[in-house]
Amino acid sequence: MIMITGGLGFLAASAAKILCEQGRKILVTVHRKTELAPFLEPYRDKNLFLCPLDITDFEAVEKTIQVHGIRSIIHAASVYEAKGSLYDAMRVNIVGTINILEASLRQGITRLTALSTEAVYQGIKQWEPLREEQLLHVESDRYIPGTKRAEENLCLLYAVKSNLEITLLRASRIYGPMMIFGGRNPISMMVRSAIEGKAADLSHIDEDEGHDNIYVKDCAGGVIMVHEAEKLQHRIYNLGHGQLTTFGQVRDAVLKVYPGARITLGKHLGDVTATKSPLDINACLDIRRIREELGYQPAYDIDKGVSALISWFRDGRYI
Repeated sequence: MIMITGGLGFLAASAAKILCEQGRKILVTVHRKTELAPFLEPYRDKNLFLCPLDITDFEAVEKTIQVHGIRSIIHAASVYEAKGSLYDAMRVNIVGTINILEASLRQGITRLTALSTEAVYQGIKQWEPLREEQLLHVESDRYIPGTKRAEENLCLLYAVKSNLEITLLRASRIYGPMMIFGGRNPISMMVRSAIEGKAADLSHIDEDEGHDNIYVKDCAGGVIMVHEAEKLQHRIYNLGHGQLTTFGQVRDAVLKVYPGARITLGKHLGDVTATKSPLDINACLDIRRIREELGYQPAYDIDKGVSALISWFRDGRYI
């Protein structure tokens, strides 16, 4: 059985869906969030099982692994600004990760895939695609970059000092079904305003600002591809679309489905905006490693991804 921590979250739920479709047995850990995504309901208590778990409680983590016969783990649980304080983020992202690592070691887990983020590259201001072997900066200005760097260090140290097979996946900016509404990723706001026929004044967002946006189904597929690989050549993999998409291109993708949508974006707003902090990266992720080694190739460009997201918000269809 595969355990997914934070399994009711955005990316983890999509990964669980893929595994369920493959007939795998999944244990999804539940803490504060308890609502199962509708596209997972058909699998509930068949090959998908929910289990309450606070990963900051080491004894509970170890007991869960032991009782349910867990053989591998996808570690996706995390806290960011909208979900708690900095202390909460430290406890879950760092202490929780230590507990997962140590319990895995003691219980003989064969493989652990930890979900990291492109945000660990914060401070690297190049325009060339970012590669896994680049040295990282220390300074952070948000919870996730700082705690995920610490999490990566812990995972790599356990990998060296034990027989745990640990892989880190640095995902780029994800959008799609179950995404959280927020200022740092306005794709959902553009889509919802178009569906509801409302004007979206996003003049505080630069239409020329680009990010490596990846549709959640592509990202989840990459996670499963790495987790299920028979043998891996590396411990760290970038996971993104491999190119920048501007907010203007996102708007244009929405307009292809809703030509009358009223979406106003700003222009020439500078390097620091509502969606980009002073330390945030400018470049996309270099995905050659995962593509050449495992054959990974995103299936959703921005037009297809936005169209699929519209279907989710409008009709509840996961495509």
